[in-house]
Amino acid sequence: MNPSNHARFTLTVFTVVLTCALCLLILAPRCVHAEALTLKNMVMDNQAGTITARFGILLNEEGKVEEALKNGINLKLECDAALYRHQSLWPDSKVGSTHYENNIYYDSLSGEYVLEQPERKNPVRNKSLSLLLEKGWKSLALDLGPWSLLERDIRYQLILNVKLDQDEVPAWLRYTLFFWSWDVVPAATYQLDFTY
Repeated sequence: MNPSNHARFTLTVFTVVLTCALCLLILAPRCVHAEALTLKNMVMDNQAGTITARFGILLNEEGKVEEALKNGINLKLECDAALYRHQSLWPDSKVGSTHYENNIYYDSLSGEYVLEQPERKNPVRNKSLSLLLEKGWKSLALDLGPWSLLERDIRYQLILNVKLDQDEVPAWLRYTLFFWSWDVVPAATYQLDFTY
């Protein structure tokens, strides 16, 4: 084979292989992972003159959480919500924010999962983690400030960060091992844009 023909042949084969590889990367189905913490029915409304974000949380990776709880790890659900007023030229200004948390643990003596919520006097108990979380997390409400802060025909953005992580990690250890993830399931962030 002539050296110039050989070079053309090699270049053609290389181009075909490279094109096929790129097509596979572009067209191949991507692996889709469901969020571990999924938001349900998020609503912003006026509750007695207060901006209220109401939503439910669904736990998709129940096995990991059950295992952690049965191994004696106490967990804490944290929700951080912030409402921003959209501004064109300047950074968005914060209208209101709030923090919510509750604790989950496994009581090995009774064989029940326990959910402690700040709005309930007595903790919720159940032998089934899914039934406990369905009852405790089906409807959460976060107050973001007085309704009078909202102005008509203005764009707003609600950002909600939700995470479920270990409760009793000492601060010195958390900051010393900053590269270590203390989350049992990955945190999730949700955003709601609206015009009032």
